[in-house]
Amino acid sequence: MKYTVTFKFSSLYENKNENKTVLQDADYEAKDLEDLWTILEDEDYDDDIVLNFNAKSDLITTERDEIKIIDQNNKLVWSEKE
Repeated sequence: MKYTVTFKFSSLYENKNENKTVLQDADYEAKDLEDLWTILEDEDYDDDIVLNFNAKSDLITTERDEIKIIDQNNKLVWSEKE
């Protein structure tokens, strides 16, 4: 089954004005939602999109959070607001 996952990537700098947040969709193939969660947990992702190369303060961390998951029938199967 095909799933589309919307992620929120974010960076946290010592100076909060230098933080960045980006929403991004990605498509996955998984046999079911449980299998998809396993794939997402094991995935090594690229956080370059939220790195602020002009930042003057130090980077504390980057994060990737799932916002929503939609299946191949365009049905919302999971949302962080649940």
